[in-house]
Amino acid sequence: MAVRGSHSAAGNALGYLYQCQWALVELAERGREDPSVELRLEALDDIDFMRDGTPDELLQVKHHVTPASDLTENNTDLWRSINAWLDTVNLSLDRIPVLRLLTTAEAPSGGVLAKLRDGPDRDVPAALVAIEAAATNSRSRTTEPWRQAFLGRSTEHREALVGAIVIDDGAPHAADIDKSLRKAFGYVVPRGREDDYIRYLKGWWSGISVSLLDRSLQAIKAEDLRIQAEDLRDQFGPQTLPLDPQVMARFAPEDADVYRDRTFVTQLLWIALDETRLLKAIRDYHRAYTQRSEWLRRGYLCEAEIDRFAFALHDEWEQVFDRLVARAKRAGDVTHEDTGMAVFEDVCANSRARIRERFDQGWLNRGTLHQLAEGFAGLTVGWHPEFERKLESLLRPVLAEEPVA
Repeated sequence: MAVRGSHSAAGNALGYLYQCQWALVELAERGREDPSVELRLEALDDIDFMRDGTPDELLQVKHHVTPASDLTENNTDLWRSINAWLDTVNLSLDRIPVLRLLTTAEAPSGGVLAKLRDGPDRDVPAALVAIEAAATNSRSRTTEPWRQAFLGRSTEHREALVGAIVIDDGAPHAADIDKSLRKAFGYVVPRGREDDYIRYLKGWWSGISVSLLDRSLQAIKAEDLRIQAEDLRDQFGPQTLPLDPQVMARFAPEDADVYRDRTFVTQLLWIALDETRLLKAIRDYHRAYTQRSEWLRRGYLCEAEIDRFAFALHDEWEQVFDRLVARAKRAGDVTHEDTGMAVFEDVCANSRARIRERFDQGWLNRGTLHQLAEGFAGLTVGWHPEFERKLESLLRPVLAEEPVA
């Protein structure tokens, strides 16, 4: 994929971002007719579409940051694309895939490349003559190796290649791609939440794009996209909540460093929680805090709902804490650390509180419990049987340093 009109890193980055996001538009549109169609990125071309394991269409994407020159038979974008397709077009194939050039530039009306648009005015023989003439007569040093490679192929090969090309000019720019996404997903976008829906969908798709590019995911089917789009729509229902893909991003060990002096971490260290589970506890805390803040900021939750959820979690903890501490006292030979660990594991594993009836994400419960370990919502939980005394001893030096009013 080439980006013309800007040689800056920003222009190239925008071009690659555009390619990935446009792939989402394309897959959604194709999926309406054929849910089995598969999409790949940077395999045979910028974007590939497969049917039954066979390439059906190869798409070159050209995004221009600044206004581009007209798309003509001498245009660099055209010859760069032809060069990419030369080795792809295998005349032994029963069916040559469609070779589509999608560009934000425009082919002049009545010009040669306008004859290769998909429509009733398509004229492949006329376009072939003009392209062969341009390959012979152009003096461009940039396109010279590509033109010579084209002329070096057989007449049959050149005819087949040009016959497969479809020019798709005047495509939306990157700044306008959300409009295309809203149109493509209009059947599932929740009314009144269009911007949030598209933002969350793009967040999910960015992860898919990375997986497609690093080949941890070979291809994605239109049916898979439809399922995800409908699942995301359901997250905007009254009994559940949408998940911000950024909140679910990978949490690296070094991300935990800023939390290590927090009270909830201290509470976990009092029961000798191992490092592996401590990192996951910090991750749950981070996710719960970040996602709850996002919901509040966008009006998906009100403070009263959060308070009710916190109260329900505190009530669950209280029942388990009282029961297991009493049992440890009766046994007489159980350490405080073991009792605290039992409380922690029981509450985290068996919590049934829900912030919304159909929102069932265990990390939110666990993360909010860790927030309660810091006194969130005016409530406090702990794991160690003597956590209250230990918390008081933590606060005592701080209070002693405060000036007397």
